[in-house]
Amino acid sequence: GEGPTPKYDPLQFWITEAHNRCIELHAWLNPYRAHHPSGGETSTSSIVSTHPNLVVQLKQGYWWLEPTLEDTQDHAYAVVMDIVKRYDIDGIHFDDYFYPYPSYNNDEDFPDSVSWKLYVSSGGKLNRGDWRREAVNGFIKRIYKGIKQEKAYVKFGISPFGIWRPGHPSSIQGFDQYAALFADAKLWLNKGWVDYFAPQLYWPINQIPQSFPVLLQWWKDQNWKGRHLWPGLNIGRIRGAAGRDEVINQIMIARGMLARYPGNIHWSIAPILASDSLANSISEGPYQDPAIVPSMHWMGRKKPSVPSSHYSIQGDYLYIRWQHRNMPLLKVIALSKNYGGERITKILPAAQHTISVPREIEINDKVRHLTGYSIIVVDRFGLQSTTHKVRIDIDETS
Repeated sequence: GEGPTPKYDPLQFWITEAHNRCIELHAWLNPYRAHHPSGGETSTSSIVSTHPNLVVQLKQGYWWLEPTLEDTQDHAYAVVMDIVKRYDIDGIHFDDYFYPYPSYNNDEDFPDSVSWKLYVSSGGKLNRGDWRREAVNGFIKRIYKGIKQEKAYVKFGISPFGIWRPGHPSSIQGFDQYAALFADAKLWLNKGWVDYFAPQLYWPINQIPQSFPVLLQWWKDQNWKGRHLWPGLNIGRIRGAAGRDEVINQIMIARGMLARYPGNIHWSIAPILASDSLANSISEGPYQDPAIVPSMHWMGRKKPSVPSSHYSIQGDYLYIRWQHRNMPLLKVIALSKNYGGERITKILPAAQHTISVPREIEINDKVRHLTGYSIIVVDRFGLQSTTHKVRIDIDETS
């Protein structure tokens, strides 16, 4: 592709704007897809042109990196680590594409016969399917370890196809990613080679052959290492009021089943932008309160120390300033204001050190005075400090 005009770094722009809004930014990647047919002709800078020995062309116009090649794995690993090293991202996210979906090659086998014959002639003992899966498995493990060695707080997540294999559990029917994409997603979750796992559970609750809660429970049972399990929801598959009900029901089912690691990932943002009623139903319903991304407790880190603060009164406002001895290591600040028993919480970027809050507000036609505030700091691992509480006499603020 061509760079933007005027020249700027889009990824850096997105990171800055996301962090200003207390949003994590995860770089979303397909590690093996070299060229999509919608992109037109390949350019001279495309990996198809610069590394032709690593790619194969599929019948539908895609170009794909050969996952079993060591040079493919080294190249994809280097791309991931370059992003991790140079940018202040919060995560790396792999989509469901590993080996291509069969339709991309007109349902013919992936064209890696040359590499396969070389493997067999060199004494390789695995069958062809296991040989492919082993290459992907080793790559996933290597990516996870590499990220943790470079920046331990950067998350690694995967959103695989929602069904591991038909018959798992027994009522489930559908596509077999283990056999067709050579993606042993169950193993990756079993081994804890991710920080979060988002199986694409894009089917309705009552679609029995691919039932959302049935699949979610199965994946939960595979989470042996206690990683975050954040199901992927298809937010636009069902239209109108029925679609809004389906999404909210799925959110609440996930909350009830996954209390240890609450969260969902929605695909995609397009239906939300196109429907105010859908956006309002979610934002005013299950997502009406601010939330902090759950911590990576398995990293064995200590929680941050308690922050300190001081305030001053200027007219109708209280000006609060807080400090922490390790401000660069923090991600966000949770400020909770107490108006006579009514608490209002706001999530603020860690780089923000001050805020002004009104000394009184009206709630349900009744004036409420500010009686105190509390602050929690959250580090890059999501660990929260003990609460710093400050009480304010009503006489002081009146």
